[in-house]
Amino acid sequence: MDDQKIVTAAPESGAAEAPRVSQAQALLGVFTRPNATFDGMRAKPHFLLATAILIAAQVILAIVILQSGAVQNDAVEKMEAEGKPEAQIQAVVDYFDSPVAMPVTAITGGVAFAFILLLMSGLMFFMGNLMQGAKLTFSHYLSAAAHGYLVGLIDQGVRAALAYQKGTMNIPLGLGIVLPEDMGPLGRMLDTMTDPLLLWATAIIVIGVSVYARKGIRFGVITVLPGFLLGVALSAFR
Repeated sequence: MDDQKIVTAAPESGAAEAPRVSQAQALLGVFTRPNATFDGMRAKPHFLLATAILIAAQVILAIVILQSGAVQNDAVEKMEAEGKPEAQIQAVVDYFDSPVAMPVTAITGGVAFAFILLLMSGLMFFMGNLMQGAKLTFSHYLSAAAHGYLVGLIDQGVRAALAYQKGTMNIPLGLGIVLPEDMGPLGRMLDTMTDPLLLWATAIIVIGVSVYARKGIRFGVITVLPGFLLGVALSAFR
């Protein structure tokens, strides 16, 4: 049976096109009406406003997490478990307490996110255009990723709030909830793969590239899967 289409084929000449969607409208529409929102951006895929909001959010979240002490606590705990010298542990503590830690963390958070966004878009461009024959521009994939990550801010916000409360970055939101606290790399990967908020954000990206390409859901899944699996693999080192 053919894959179910997310959208119909491209409208024939004279048929009504989807209403255009502005960058501001897309910010809300991607949460409530993702199909119609991406269809309305197909002729001109937006990404600038969403990306600006995301980078600003990463800077804020990085500062909040730093102030929570979660990163410092996890780093110290890991070093103590590995039997690192006390002087080396104290050096890490001194760094987190220094005035340079906050600006470095904030800048790193924004730059790292921009790199991840471009990397994800590049992987999707490769899988969608070069491997499956779609004819989309890089901005289409960048738009889908940016708006998907916008939904993913809910996941990041929940993690940051819990990290601030508990003082650790080891926050399971998937099946890791039922696993031991020291779940190990495989457990962290399983937790990431089953995180419902992360899966929601990934589904938005799948919908976005599928709508932009006028192809079925299978196209979107194949296009997004490598980037998703890369994120799952990296979560093992979280």
